[in-house]
Amino acid sequence: MVTPRRSRTLAYLGAVAAVLLATIGTFAIYQWIEPSISLLFFPAVLVPAMYGGYGPGFLATVLSTIVLAYFFVPPRNQFDVGIDDLVRLAVFAVVAFATGWLSSRRRRAEEAQRKSLSDLEAAINTLRKVSGWPVLIAADTAASVRRMLEHAANVAGAAAAAAIWEAEEEPWLYMASSSPTDRGAVTKHSPVELPPPGEPLPPDFARRLGPGPHATAGFRTEHLSGRVCFTGIESSTPDTMAIVNVVAREVGNSLDQLYLADRLRELAIREDRIRLARDLHDGVLQSLTGVRLELQTIAAEPTGEPPLQDRLLAIERALAIEQRELRLFIEDLKPPAGTPADAGSLAQRLDEMSARLAVEWKVPIVVRVTPAELSLSSAAEHGMRLMVHEAVVNALKHAHPSKVTVDVAARNAGLAIVVRDDGRGFPVLGHFDHDELVRHNAGPASLRDRVTALGGRMAIDSTASGSRIEITLPSDQTSLLRA
Repeated sequence: MVTPRRSRTLAYLGAVAAVLLATIGTFAIYQWIEPSISLLFFPAVLVPAMYGGYGPGFLATVLSTIVLAYFFVPPRNQFDVGIDDLVRLAVFAVVAFATGWLSSRRRRAEEAQRKSLSDLEAAINTLRKVSGWPVLIAADTAASVRRMLEHAANVAGAAAAAAIWEAEEEPWLYMASSSPTDRGAVTKHSPVELPPPGEPLPPDFARRLGPGPHATAGFRTEHLSGRVCFTGIESSTPDTMAIVNVVAREVGNSLDQLYLADRLRELAIREDRIRLARDLHDGVLQSLTGVRLELQTIAAEPTGEPPLQDRLLAIERALAIEQRELRLFIEDLKPPAGTPADAGSLAQRLDEMSARLAVEWKVPIVVRVTPAELSLSSAAEHGMRLMVHEAVVNALKHAHPSKVTVDVAARNAGLAIVVRDDGRGFPVLGHFDHDELVRHNAGPASLRDRVTALGGRMAIDSTASGSRIEITLPSDQTSLLRA
C-alpha cells in the first residue's frame, strides 16, 4: 500500500523526470523547433501539476526555467537571466498554479463522489436490513421484543439495544434489552424511575443496557412513546445518528404493533367470555330452569299420583339431553380438528330441541322450516338454535302459553325466524322494532344482544292474547347453504 508520504516523494521525482525528458527531447529536435524552445516544457509543467499538485508543479516550473536559461537561451551553457527568463518563469508558474488548482478540485470532486457512493451503499445496506424487519405478532411478547431488538442492534451496527417505552393509557414504564447478560424479559417500572433525556440512566437501566458508548434516539407512535439506546456505537457522527433515528422509529412501530395485538387479544378473550356466559345462559341454564320448575311442581303435588314415575323419567331424559348439549358446547370451544360429521338437518335438530322443551314444560311446540332441506354452517346453526331456544323458553316462562310456534324460513336477504305464542304477551303492549328495543332497553336483553352481534334485527308484537318475535339475520352471517 502506497503511503501519503511516499506518494508525495514519487510526485516530486515525477516532476524531475518530466523536466529531464523535456530537456532530452528538446535537444533531439532543437534544430526543427527553434526558436519555440519551450514547446516540450509546457507538458513537463502540466503533468506534474495535474497529478502531483502545487509542489511538484512549481518544482517543474523552476527546473524548466533553469534548464531553458542554461541550455537553450543564448548565450547557451551559462546563466544570463533576463526579462525573457522572468516572463517564462511567470508563465510557467501561472500554468502550474492553474493546473494544480484544477487538479485539486478534480481530486476533491472524485473524493466527494467516492464518499457519496460509499454513503449511498451504506444507506442501501441499512434500508435492506430495515426492509427485512421481523414480524412480531406472536404469543410470547417478551421473545418477540428481544428478537426485534437484536435485529435493531444488527441494523445499527451496535453490540446491543434496549427500549424504554410507555403507553399513553397506562401509568407504567416498560423496558426490554437484547443484551446477552439480560434475562430478556419485558419488565414494568414506575415512570419516575426514568430520568429526562440527557441525564444519566438509573443503575438498573444502565446494567441492563451494558457499558458505553451509548447512542440514544426517541420515538413516538399513535399509542406509545419512548427511546431506544444502543451500546458500542458512537453518537458523534451525523451518519450514525441518522441510522439510529431510523432504527428507533422502526422499533417504535414494532412495539406499537405488539401493543395493538395485545389489546386485540384481550378484547377477543373478553368477547369469548361474554359469548360463553350468554350461551350457557341461553342454552343449558334455561333448560335447567325448566327442569327445576318441573321438580317443584312434582314436589307440590300429593304423593302417590300415577304419572309421577313417567314424569321423573322424562326429567331424567331431559337432564341427559342437556348433558349432551353441554358436552357439545364444550367441544365447540376447542380448536377444530377437522370437518365435523353431519349431525342431521336443521329441521331435525330443531324438532329434537322442541320435543325436549315440550316434555319439560308440558306445552306443545310446533317447528316449521322452509325449505325443509335448509342447512346452515355449523357456527350459524349453533347460534340460531340458541336464539330459538331462548325465545321459546322466554315465552314458556313468562307468558304461560298453551302453544308455541316457530317458523324458520330462508329469504333472499338472509334468514327469518318467527316465534309466536298465545300467552299473556310482554308487560308493554304494542309493536316495537329493533331500534326502539335498543333505545328503551326493552325485550329479552340477551336475545337482543345476540341478534345485534350478528348484524340482525329483532321486532316484537305484544298483545293481551299473545306475542310475536321476528328475527332477521343477513345472509353474510348465516351462510345459508353449507358447502
